Amino acid sequence: MVKVPAKDIELVEPYVDLKVKPVDALFLMAIGLTYAGVLVGIVYLAAGEDFLKGLRHGFLLGVGLGGISYLVVYLNNNYVLPRIERFFLWWIIWCGAAFLIGFFGFLLTYLILHLSKAEIPSFLRQKENFLLSAFVTGILTYLTGLLVYLFVRMRNRKEAVEKLAVEADYKLTLRMVDVHFLINSLNTILELIERDKKLLEDFTNHLVRYLRGVLTTAKIIPIRKELEIVKSYVFVEKVRKGREIVLSIEADEKLLDEPIPSLILQPIVENAIRHGMPEDKYKPFGISIGVKKNGKYILFTVLNNGRPIEEFHPGIGLSLLIKKLEVHEGSLILKSKNPPCFMILLPFNSQKRGMSNESAHS
Repeated sequence: MVKVPAKDIELVEPYVDLKVKPVDALFLMAIGLTYAGVLVGIVYLAAGEDFLKGLRHGFLLGVGLGGISYLVVYLNNNYVLPRIERFFLWWIIWCGAAFLIGFFGFLLTYLILHLSKAEIPSFLRQKENFLLSAFVTGILTYLTGLLVYLFVRMRNRKEAVEKLAVEADYKLTLRMVDVHFLINSLNTILELIERDKKLLEDFTNHLVRYLRGVLTTAKIIPIRKELEIVKSYVFVEKVRKGREIVLSIEADEKLLDEPIPSLILQPIVENAIRHGMPEDKYKPFGISIGVKKNGKYILFTVLNNGRPIEEFHPGIGLSLLIKKLEVHEGSLILKSKNPPCFMILLPFNSQKRGMSNESAHS
């Protein structure tokens, strides 16, 4: 039993953790003003100086730190860090840059105050205290920058996951209604017009149900509807290929109304028909789908009696499915190669959250 990894398909931009938006400049400025202003004011007050004067000097320091921070982060994220492959080196540069922002930001603020002939507290005019203050400012800037980075990273990853889900759904849908499938289905309809009117009616009904299910189905649907889409797809393929394809479904009745991501079984069934069909045209090709509860998970099993899997490398269709499942905290597992058997594990709660999110956006 092996968890199937997805083929490397780029659906979101690389270095998503490093992405800094223009609005982050305001965020960095607000952080710099707040922590620098209040902190310097408290330090001045503890040293017997005027708190308001410390607040003003702190705000000046905050402006400098915020502006320099955004400039350095923007340059690093767009021109330096994306060229670094080693994670350890990435952190060294990040730590060094954050510290230097605070250190030189303090020096710049001190220089501005000195040139403007502003009154500088006596303890800062001492060389030891001056260097110590610059060093401490660098350390605090690094810690603050780390918090900002974690916030930006969390936000960017959330947006990336949402984008991944949308693009995986879109690309998976396109694969299900590709040009060859549509053309072959239309040719089948033309052949059936003169040959079998009853079969033509059934084929057309199932084709319409399948296409409607693929093109108009919501992102989260009940298991019952997912199985109906698979039934229609198998009937269409059975007529198109002129082969005996027997679909059997054993599902726990209590689970049929459970919400799941739409169109997760069809790619596995399609893969079975495309690669597992027996060479003997007179041998029935059986596909068995099982649905049952497994602890906190819904377990789907797709088994067929066709050709065994020799070397398995997931193609684009299954890779898109895997990425889609990952968004919903699920996974695709290759249970056995002979007979070919795939399993899908989906946690119950994540699907209900997905249905709630979809309802909120509809």
